[in-house]
Amino acid sequence: MNEEIMANLRNLRQPIEKFKTIGISHDLPPKEREEIKRMVEEAKQEHVSRNADDSVENYKFVVAGRGPRRKVIKIKNPVA
Repeated sequence: MNEEIMANLRNLRQPIEKFKTIGISHDLPPKEREEIKRMVEEAKQEHVSRNADDSVENYKFVVAGRGPRRKVIKIKNPVA
């Protein structure tokens, strides 16, 4: 049932002002959350070691994919 709901999220998006701030996301078991935190931390450390002059704060590190296909994506923060 969870997969069915997540697959049909696009159908739940309607222009109702009352629900614009509500979001739905996957709930992960503690083991998977720890694995994601570890992956992000490793990516940050690798970034620092490769780019000493470029701060980690200039980027957002996001884990994409599921299962063994997970990878960390580095997104440059927009200049404010």
